[in-house]
Amino acid sequence: MPLNEPARAVNDTANQEYEITANCDPLWSLAQEFSYIRLSDQNKNDEHELIGLYAARARRIAATYARFYLETEEGGDPNKIGRYYWMALGAFASKTVACLLDTFQLQGSYFVGWLSFDSLDSRAIANGLAKGNLWLFGDIAPVHWFYNHYPENFFSGMACLNQRHVNKLEAPVKEAVDALPWSAESLALVDHFQPSPDLIKGFQLVVQIENMALSKARSKLQIDHLMAIADHEQGAILQPLIYEDPVFSKWTARERHWLVRWAAPRYELVFTHQCSERDTELKSVAPDDMIIEDFESRMKWIEKAAHKFHKLMDTKTEHMLAELNTIASWANSPDARFVY
Repeated sequence: MPLNEPARAVNDTANQEYEITANCDPLWSLAQEFSYIRLSDQNKNDEHELIGLYAARARRIAATYARFYLETEEGGDPNKIGRYYWMALGAFASKTVACLLDTFQLQGSYFVGWLSFDSLDSRAIANGLAKGNLWLFGDIAPVHWFYNHYPENFFSGMACLNQRHVNKLEAPVKEAVDALPWSAESLALVDHFQPSPDLIKGFQLVVQIENMALSKARSKLQIDHLMAIADHEQGAILQPLIYEDPVFSKWTARERHWLVRWAAPRYELVFTHQCSERDTELKSVAPDDMIIEDFESRMKWIEKAAHKFHKLMDTKTEHMLAELNTIASWANSPDARFVY
């Protein structure tokens, strides 16, 4: 996809005035373009092409989330670190997706899928994780990028948040989004990236957080913001996108069978840049009775994991920042020539 710039009006006649009506669509197009480019490499024609390796996409997504939290992403403000609190947890979550995609179980599922000609839908878990991660990123990263660059037009000014819609993107960006994997089935399920009440609430809290000094009150707003964005990403994006997919949910249900459970990857959130961790203080393990495809069941664990993360951010701040900085370095995680 070639870079797309907002149209510029040029007046080459002296003392002549033109009335130009500005709107949000070019700005949302730039924001959406940012998310596409982050997951792309330039091809021989100097155009951006989406990388193919699912795990590499997940690592780049994790890096972008970490960079937003650390205020090192485009338009970030180091004086406001902590306002994008969900992004720090999101970095560890997307790193977990990369780790799952790298497991022998999920990589092996592709080999089985090829042998069985998809009759077993064995690639459903890997495809579902990749689809959810990709479209969640396409939803949430542009909103943060937009707020970084145009906060005056987010809630006020042109009030662009409520005007976001995929169909309003400029043509080259809209074409690129439409060409993304699973686009035909995904855009309607994520409501064409229109903001949910939880997303709006989460950013209303961002406005409050960034204008507060460090305090218990600010810390309380951070966890409230995190849970609002978590409700958005789990309820408005991932639930309809993958967890209500009958093929994906069939396989997650199979994972709970006693004959399969021992071999299935564990659901755990590790608060380091590594995939595994022996120190139980640095990870949150999902309970055995969690039904991953059930929103309420899944959110009970996510809330516990969020509060453990919140405690670690307070008591092991240097460790958490060091790990997030390591994850942030993955923004150009390499693609593979051959992908599973």
